Amino acid sequence: MSRTLRLLGMPVLLALSSCRSIQVTSEESRAALPRNVVLLVGDGMGPSHFTAARLLRGDAFEAGRFPVTGLVSTRSASSLVTDSAASATAMATGMKARNHTVSVDAEGKPLTTLLELAEGQGKSSGLVTTTFFWDATPAAFAAHVRSREEGPAIVQQILGSEVDVIAGGGAELFGKEGMPELVNTATQHGWSLVVEPSALPSAPVTKALAVFPTQTNDGDVPGARLPDLARWALERLSNDPDGFFLVVEHEGTDRSSHQNAPDDLGASLRSFDEAVGVVADFARTRGDTLVLVVGDHETSGLRVVTDAAGALTLEFSSKQHTGTLVPLFALGPGAERFSGLYENSDIARKVKALLDAASTAHP
Repeated sequence: MSRTLRLLGMPVLLALSSCRSIQVTSEESRAALPRNVVLLVGDGMGPSHFTAARLLRGDAFEAGRFPVTGLVSTRSASSLVTDSAASATAMATGMKARNHTVSVDAEGKPLTTLLELAEGQGKSSGLVTTTFFWDATPAAFAAHVRSREEGPAIVQQILGSEVDVIAGGGAELFGKEGMPELVNTATQHGWSLVVEPSALPSAPVTKALAVFPTQTNDGDVPGARLPDLARWALERLSNDPDGFFLVVEHEGTDRSSHQNAPDDLGASLRSFDEAVGVVADFARTRGDTLVLVVGDHETSGLRVVTDAAGALTLEFSSKQHTGTLVPLFALGPGAERFSGLYENSDIARKVKALLDAASTAHP
């Protein structure tokens, strides 16, 4: 496969000029405090990844319609360059952590996560990803272990938690290398298991566990792309009058960057931004939902360049993570708090302040 991606017939200036300028609507400013929070994570997406998504999506680029933008520093407690576990822990708990650790402090003690805080306030919760559902990013919101490699322990913690809706990959990994059998484990913890995309609509409102085979470079499952799974989760969680907290992650943006696979990266960037659109449309209709879109770190030192004909080309300078600042886009009640430059741990602190204030205002 080619290590570059050409976008034929779309000169850069034309693509850049195609993005819409959007004003904050009355729906977006209707509520002062959020009842619901959705965090969309484009794993490995730095500034060039969002630039590429904008060029690939043109006028349909959804993140560009958000009224508030910020820049996030991603360093971990142990390195200038974070891994996904430490970054997700910072975003989930408000505390910097060492690379590879999942929502525990330096002594291995559990750190309370935003998802757990929301559940404590009576809200529903969900985890949606394109990779195995116990991977570092979703795990950091519902599990607590010293190493992200403790897969069996993370699975037991997540399935034994109060999470209401889970969707992701990893079906092929159960029953191997210490992993439990999927059906038995789901039944043991009271989950209704979905293993075919066609069965998603009939899944219950709560304790719905959708597990599909992991795809190449953590791309979308045919028939259950990330935009579909985001919509599916929203339909179930929005039934809770107390609100909900939802994490939606595209892992393909990171994996394809690690593999320097431009075609897969392009497909994942499109899918992620489409999922952003699904959530943003929901939020604008409701007026009570804070939506945050962010990369957990940058992967591959991606460069967006053009060839002699002016066509978009994606080039990779690395197969590793970098310490580059990542963009954040915010929409909905409380969005104004996310402008400026801040640490990834500040994301959790800002969200916690909003949830606590909303809980006090509407007990």
